[in-house]
Amino acid sequence: MKKILVLGGHLDDSILAVGGILRKCVDLGGTVSVMCFGNGDEAFTTLADRDTCVERFKAEAVKAHKILGVDDFECLDVPDFAVQENRETYRECMRAIRRVRPDVILGHGWLEYFQHRAMARLACDSWWQAGWECSADLGEPWAAPSMYHFEVLHTLPEPTHIVDITDTFDAKIEAWRQFETAQDHLGSMFDQLEARARFHGSKIGVTYAEALTRSYFIPQKVDNVLEEL
Repeated sequence: MKKILVLGGHLDDSILAVGGILRKCVDLGGTVSVMCFGNGDEAFTTLADRDTCVERFKAEAVKAHKILGVDDFECLDVPDFAVQENRETYRECMRAIRRVRPDVILGHGWLEYFQHRAMARLACDSWWQAGWECSADLGEPWAAPSMYHFEVLHTLPEPTHIVDITDTFDAKIEAWRQFETAQDHLGSMFDQLEARARFHGSKIGVTYAEALTRSYFIPQKVDNVLEEL
């Protein structure tokens, strides 16, 4: 039974990027944990909603992840635009890895706006350092076997893995539908999610799919060249 950990920038990133994969993992008997930083404080389109958008967006995120079978969901309550690379965010990523002890880490791709680029770096570096004998207050060291990057807004240029989510795409859409707070400024995402899923699906002969790119930031050890390369 594999453990999956998603390190996300914002409350909805895991749904948009890998919602189908997460539901599929749970259906197959795996466990999924999601940790994100941004709390949705910029998700208001009128000044009247400014003081309530965080509470609403976070509640919507909890409901959305439950639809995908994710009970272990944590938001670190950082302002959306403050999702950056620093000591605190780095340590929180390490803490999450050591707490969950995942087999697979899913993190942002490199080609998006600065908060997502920051998360791509944080995920890679913390994946590496979480396995060191250091920072003992964050838990026992844990070296996750693998990490993959996902896409939220910009298509991964060279995905290494494409996952058939035809049977879980409806759950992904239903999860995204829970984010009522975001519909005013991200309502077009329904069309984008379907278009992207069909695009990736067409590459492997299925209706819907999601793309991942495996990270080799930590090189893979090879003992038997003929069997492992």
